[in-house]
Amino acid sequence: MDIGIELAPAAQKPLLRDLLSQYLAEFERYGGSGADYPYFDAYWQEIESRWPYLIRRDSECIGFAFVNTWSPSGRSTDFSIAEFYIVPDARRHGAGRDAATAVLRAHPGRWELSVMALNTPAQAFWPRAIDAAGGGDLERVKSDSETIYRFRIG
Repeated sequence: MDIGIELAPAAQKPLLRDLLSQYLAEFERYGGSGADYPYFDAYWQEIESRWPYLIRRDSECIGFAFVNTWSPSGRSTDFSIAEFYIVPDARRHGAGRDAATAVLRAHPGRWELSVMALNTPAQAFWPRAIDAAGGGDLERVKSDSETIYRFRIG
């Protein structure tokens, strides 16, 4: 199983929009905000501060990651995972961990990501993925609604 990431060109926007719709529908179970995602087009307009990645297993697209420079905690950070999705059929075999590792290592620096408190699968996934990517200086900031992970890569 070869997992890779690639920056999604504008020509791949229909594929990403479909994956994003699947993600948002699943995300609603954990308290997500619904089918509207107002930042979608910004990933191709603000190329200095947003990176849309396709995640592939061999040649098949199995997910996406949206990376930006916005800090969920409001503190100084270099990068943030805004959204991360692996299609259900590709889960539980290490593809998500390998993809997360590739995304994180593509941008060395201070990272943040936010996980909704009700999203127990993501609460279990992200500490393992951060560790697999070599994340250091890990901080967890918990509230009733979310956990923010702050860490350094590279």
